Amino acid sequence: MDTVAEAVAYDAMDHREVNQRFVDDLLAGGPVGTRVIDLGTGTARIPILLCQRLSEVRVLALDAATSMLDLAATLIDVGGVMDQIQLEHADAKALAAFDDAMCDCVISNTLLHHLPEPQRVLGEALRLLRPGGRLFIRDLMRPASNAEVDRLTELHAGNESPEARQLLHQSLHAALTLEEIRDLLSELGIDPATAQATSDRHWTIDARK
Repeated sequence: MDTVAEAVAYDAMDHREVNQRFVDDLLAGGPVGTRVIDLGTGTARIPILLCQRLSEVRVLALDAATSMLDLAATLIDVGGVMDQIQLEHADAKALAAFDDAMCDCVISNTLLHHLPEPQRVLGEALRLLRPGGRLFIRDLMRPASNAEVDRLTELHAGNESPEARQLLHQSLHAALTLEEIRDLLSELGIDPATAQATSDRHWTIDARK
């Protein structure tokens, strides 16, 4: 999403139900604290929803695409939560500029499947968390067959633009399976059972450091 047009096209996709469910599940799973970091925030739709629900929360929303952050700034203003969300241009794989144990909760939605080494982001997320802090990460789950990729793409993006359908199709192919993400968690010393399938196309990690 390197251009304004790409950011606008992505934001125009109908992610309302998915974003709302992310926030609902995050809050239903337990406290998030007051200091939250969102890795790969995109246009900050999820932090906006979260801050509209919890006035005490402050979110540091990071993304590597300035086009996304530019649009996010406008949406945060419209959403009435400018005093709760701080946007930062940053690569989630390399966050050395950010302090250890600086937050209560790290969240991320559908970022890892874009990255060749997702374990690096998971490691950085753990470093940023205080002891006892919460890791809540959701991403797409790779189906077992090409036919299932086609079925899920038609089911969930059949009414979207051809570009949106292609994006979901490619993302499902690129995603990790539940077994693969559990293996990564084990390597990092996190209970693999904290990753669970949470929809027909998503897995979710909900763990404490």
